[in-house]
Amino acid sequence: MKIYKTIAISIALLTGTTTFAQDATQAGVSKESTKKTYKLYQNGELIKNSVLIETTRNQAVMLEKEDKDNVNQDRVIPPTVVVKTVKIDNDADNQYDEVVKFSYTTSAKTDFTLVSGRDNLMVAVEDGENLSILENRSINLDDEMNPEKAYVFTLDDGNEIEFKVESFNKMDSSSESK
Repeated sequence: MKIYKTIAISIALLTGTTTFAQDATQAGVSKESTKKTYKLYQNGELIKNSVLIETTRNQAVMLEKEDKDNVNQDRVIPPTVVVKTVKIDNDADNQYDEVVKFSYTTSAKTDFTLVSGRDNLMVAVEDGENLSILENRSINLDDEMNPEKAYVFTLDDGNEIEFKVESFNKMDSSSESK
């Protein structure tokens, strides 16, 4: 009787372990948070704002279709889906004032973000501990922002990245703190 019990437990453990191992569909899921600052002029006055950028990168596991039934299959590197949530602090208190969430798919090693000005969202790129705002690339906040509307950002090397602004919220004084 002990042998049957041991065999049953062994089969249950092996089946559960095998099932769990086959469930991994996302190979490269990474999350990171960084704090940056940026400066802009409003009404002739220099304003320094801080941002918290939460980045999630997802990259699916894909294999060559020609190698479907082979033991050693070649891996295909698909584009990465990047989702960024940018929390912006426009003043000296301990709370974030605005939250922008956007997503894009890219094959290139790019890193840009959206920050807010008085009446627009501006594209900014990393510059060490700071963000550099690209003067000629902005989205007017008066435009209706919906997830179906896509915007295109052209990199200096000519590659284009299509991104979607999923949400833009101005926080009230009782919401999320740092």
